[in-house]
Formats: sequence, structure tokens, C-alpha cells
Amino acid sequence: MIRKLQRKIVLTTTLTLAILIVLGNLMVHVAVVLVCGQMTDHILKSLAENEEVFRSSQQGQFVEDLAFGKLTVTKEELFSLLTTPLYVAEFGPDGTLLCFEDLRSTSPLDPSDMEPVLRTVSQREAGSGSSGGFRYYKEEKPYGYFVVLANNDLGFSKNVARHLLRVSLSVSLPVLLFLFCISILLSRYAISPAVNALRRQKQFISDAGHELKTPLSTITVNTAVLASELGPNKYMDCIQYETQRMDVLVRQLLDVACLDDAEPVERREVFSLSEVVYQATLPFESLAFEQNIRYTTDIQEGCSLCGDPERVRQVAGILLDNAFKYCRSGGEVSLQLRQEGRHLTLEVYNTGQGIAPEDLPHIFERFYRCDKARTSNGSYGLGLAIAWAAVEAAGGKITAESEYGHWSRFRVTLPERNF
Repeated sequence: MIRKLQRKIVLTTTLTLAILIVLGNLMVHVAVVLVCGQMTDHILKSLAENEEVFRSSQQGQFVEDLAFGKLTVTKEELFSLLTTPLYVAEFGPDGTLLCFEDLRSTSPLDPSDMEPVLRTVSQREAGSGSSGGFRYYKEEKPYGYFVVLANNDLGFSKNVARHLLRVSLSVSLPVLLFLFCISILLSRYAISPAVNALRRQKQFISDAGHELKTPLSTITVNTAVLASELGPNKYMDCIQYETQRMDVLVRQLLDVACLDDAEPVERREVFSLSEVVYQATLPFESLAFEQNIRYTTDIQEGCSLCGDPERVRQVAGILLDNAFKYCRSGGEVSLQLRQEGRHLTLEVYNTGQGIAPEDLPHIFERFYRCDKARTSNGSYGLGLAIAWAAVEAAGGKITAESEYGHWSRFRVTLPERNF
């Protein structure tokens, strides 16, 4: 439980930081795109407003005019301008295309290829805009309109984006790794109060359970002696019944405290899983006969496991006891053990009232009972919690499915290597 809590804290912290880093990089990228878009608009506007100077650039005066400040273009904008294709077009007052030139492209475009873009630009008002993957600035002139067009993505913006991506990856990944290591250390500090509280709780349950076992044993023995001397007595029967219930509860609490231990002391041996499960099924044959329940078992031979056979027997017993407890007379209970690849699967099925959909997600929680009204059926809501803890501690998985009012099935999947 503690390790799971620590893993959740580390995972949540790391995931949150990763999301923040991604969002930060995304915001920077969006800012770069917006700035480059504004830069493009500024370049095109400057060129369109200074048509005469721009035209003279074809006679080699363009860079000189830039140097003398006749065009308000910065060094960065000049770099992007010199590395991207530029197109100019002239339109008459009625939108008729008068002239189209491809100034800087090594593979000039045919005006017909630009026809959709040019048609759209001709119908729009003067000013900045974009169409068909191109940004443009449209300036009103005496003869009509002068338009300068460029690709939406300037070469400069692409270089900036690539550079920012490299920088962000080279910085973000080490930072994220560093923060991941820091979160591991901080998580230990953060959960230390919970660790101490759970340790004290487990110690209290263990001490109280052991202290209660002695008086319960004394009460059981003395009640048996009194019953033999006094003969049949309903008060003695009540004391014996309640003492047995208390003894079961104490044993289950001790099992829970043991399974809560981060490093439980268990037997580790190779044993026949088939034989252990078969032994766990035998005590329920007489119960099936008494309750008129059809009881079947299908245990595959040769299934072996390395672990604690008592834990396996306990899990199988808990699931079978639960199945018989909620199976009606004339119903069916079945157990199946089989090997599936590198996993071993134990299934317990029973007909009966089943499990309500709202109860199904909570049945492995401690002290949770589906039927709250039945308080004297010997169930304390700990059996399935013990089974779940035992299977989880072994690296296995236990699941439940049910059709309410008809049947329920519990499936335990264990790794073949251990339990």
C-alpha cells in the first residue's frame, strides 16, 4: 500500500511537470509563429509601401537601400526576406491582373498556378491577409493595387522553430529527469506521516488481536465446560456462537495486518498448486450436499507454483466460502484451475443473487458488504479484502464480474514463477 501510494505521488508529480513543460513549449511555439507572422506582415507592408525602392532592388540597389534605411526592415527580417520566395502582382481598379512576377524563386511559378490565390486577393480590401498558404500585403496605387506575396512559413521562422525544439528538448529532458529524482525523495518525506500512522494502526491491530485471542480461548473453554454441566442452554449457545464469530473476526484482522506488512515473512517453496486447490475444495462437498447445491471442480493436473501454499489455500477457501454463502439452494458452484501460457488462472463461479453494479467496484474494500441488512451472516467484509491483498502481494490479479440476480464469477490470475 505504501509503495503504491509513493508511486502514485511520483507519477502524478512527474506527469504534472511534464504537462507544464509541454504547455510551456507549446506557448513558446505559438508565440514564435505569431511573431514570425507579424514579421512577415511588416516585411510585406514595407515592400508594398516602397514599390519604387523595391523595384530598384532588381538593379542591385536593394541591399544599399536597406543599409541607408529607405526600407524599415530589421537584420532578422532581412535574413528571412533573402531566403524566401517573393511574388508581386499588379491589379487594375476592377481587379484585373495586370502583372505577376516571381522575384526570388529558383523555380518560378506560372500565374495559372497562383490563380486561386490571386483571384481571392483581388477581391479583398487593401491591407494584410493570407490566402492559400500565402501571406500578402495589398497597397492601393494610382493604377489600381500593388500586392507583395510570400509563403506563410518564412525560412527564418522554420529555423527558429527547429532551433527552439532542439533547445527545449536538450533542456527539458534533463530537467524532467532531475525533477523525477527529486519527486522520489520528496515523496518519501510526504508520505512519512501516513507510513507512521499505518504502522501504528497495524501494530495496534496485531497487538489487540493477540491480546483478544487469550480471553476468547478462555471463554470458549469455560463455556464448553458449563454447557456440559448444565446441559442444553440457549444462553450458553448464544455465548458460544458469538465467541466463534469474534474469533473469526480476530483471525481476519490479524491476516489483514500481516498482509499490510511491506515485507511479509512468507514460506517460499515449490508445491503442487493442483493438489493444494483440490484440498481446499474438499471441505465444501458436505456443505454442497446440505444446501442442495450442484458443486463441480475442474482442476488441471501438473500445475506448480513457487510461494506459500497456505496463502493459496486461504484464497481458494475465501472464494469458495463466498460462493456458497450467496448461492441459493438448488443453485450451482464451480471451481476451475487451468494454465494459460505463463499464467495460472483460478476461477470460482456461482449462481444466485449476484453483485449489484454499484457494489462491484467496492467488493475488495475492507469492511464493505454488499448486503448491508444482513449483519449476522458471519461476514465482516474482510474475506475478499484478504484475498485481494494476498494476490496483489504475489504480483497477481483478482477480478470479479457478475450479472445481478443471476451469477457472479471471481478470477485469480497468478504469474507462474511465484505466489
